[in-house]
Amino acid sequence: MNKNIAFIIKANQDFVRHTESDVKKNKPILNSLFESISNVYLPLLDMLDNFEKEGLFVKIGLVLPPVLCSLLSDDAIQTLYSLWLDERNEVGKNELSRNEKDANLVKTIESQIERNIYLKKLFEETYKKDLIKAFADGAKKGYIELLGTCGTDIFFPHYTDMKEIISAQVESGLHSYRQIFGFIPEGFWLPDFGYTPGAEKLIKAYGYSYTIVDARSLLLAQKMPSKGIFYPVRTENSLALFANDPDCYDDVFGEETGFVNAPVYRNEKRDIGFELELDDLQPLMDKNTARFATGFKYWNKDFSKDGNEGAYSQDEAFAQAEKDAASFVEKRLELLTKASEAAGDSDFVNLVCTFNSDDLKAWNESYKWLELVLRKVLQSDLTLVFCKNLLEKQYELEKISPYFSAGNGTGYGENLLSNRNSWMMRYVRKACERIVDLSDRFPNDTGLKTRLLNLGAKELMLAQSLNLAKMIENEDYADYAITRFKDSIEAFTIVFDSLGSNTVSTEWLTTIEMKDSFFPWMNYRIFSKKK
Repeated sequence: MNKNIAFIIKANQDFVRHTESDVKKNKPILNSLFESISNVYLPLLDMLDNFEKEGLFVKIGLVLPPVLCSLLSDDAIQTLYSLWLDERNEVGKNELSRNEKDANLVKTIESQIERNIYLKKLFEETYKKDLIKAFADGAKKGYIELLGTCGTDIFFPHYTDMKEIISAQVESGLHSYRQIFGFIPEGFWLPDFGYTPGAEKLIKAYGYSYTIVDARSLLLAQKMPSKGIFYPVRTENSLALFANDPDCYDDVFGEETGFVNAPVYRNEKRDIGFELELDDLQPLMDKNTARFATGFKYWNKDFSKDGNEGAYSQDEAFAQAEKDAASFVEKRLELLTKASEAAGDSDFVNLVCTFNSDDLKAWNESYKWLELVLRKVLQSDLTLVFCKNLLEKQYELEKISPYFSAGNGTGYGENLLSNRNSWMMRYVRKACERIVDLSDRFPNDTGLKTRLLNLGAKELMLAQSLNLAKMIENEDYADYAITRFKDSIEAFTIVFDSLGSNTVSTEWLTTIEMKDSFFPWMNYRIFSKKK
């Protein structure tokens, strides 16, 4: 019996305004995007290229949100990323002078500078600044399975009674993938595993074959699947469901027991960007911007020496990553071996391990750990698969009715509607009601009205992003998230009022279109009621 394992990385990114006037004030948020490029996307592509050169065939699923694809394809973002790497290295050169008497620190600083140089070479020379094409090429070669998702990360359970809203999000994501990659993916990524009954009808209606749900959706179903989370099932309309490995996150990123807590790994909270004077951090940081990470971090997580961290050693960290990779693979093999023994005459058992790019980005050794995991899977009795390759018997799979669930909070997404962020919901739901009404009131309009309506549709989708609620709840650049949400709701309200009064400021409209320059193909009619 085959013991299959699938890996899926969900890239996480909201749209960031990056016109000349916005770059300075949004530097911390752009820094987060560029760290994702440096710590996740480029290392992933480089790793797959190296596997190909070695003749090793690996498979990994990837979810690239349409908004991220828009940013990565933007010439301005590409230019800013190259400049950002140069500015980081300018800070690095200053650090070499400041720490010239400490040989260990000099070695760590030089290593980071060399890595930045290598990343820039990968970005500009190897991939010609076109990461989307690089990922598409990986998919054509069979190393990557691209999964579709919504236009922005909307939490389905918040809109259970608004089918037009969920439908519009699914349709916009599908249209984006068709525009960007030229095909329709088989798999659909449910944002934050937010399942609500009825969602399967909308997902299947757009041609998707399967989705991933939190394990609780299957285990708490009225009729629990006979093979638990180790075999796909289907809904009443035959949308296939795979369960996410419920132990994966805690094993790797858990606050107490996760691999990331190993003492020899780099301490991501100790960055000179938060410790030095701002004058020492130029040109990367300006005096009037919020502080953010620079990538120059010199300490590990070993607090055994009088409560102070020890000096970071990459060699020690990579040795630990190998041990942790072996432990991760051994546990999955043990689980699947036990599942195969209990599964009777089943043709296979499988696990789906998912990772969020934000978690990977915040762990310096993640790219090395993931490479080692894939190598050890290839050397084991496990088989690397794409989920889409396990659907030969899709219409013979066991039928269930999944339970409400989510991949955050305690499994129900309560952190997305807390006392810190619940105020957002009344505004976004009212805007949802209005966009459905407007799309029916103006079904065939052209010119300025169409531009207004398309802008309103885009601003609403930005406001619906669950990532803004998370940022506010976690106090992670909460001020930015609040401002971004209010800007989108204000822009939508201006659109609504302009249509009601039949007047519009073309200067204002053009300015906002330039600032929020994603989804140029947007058609507001996707929000209309389906006949």
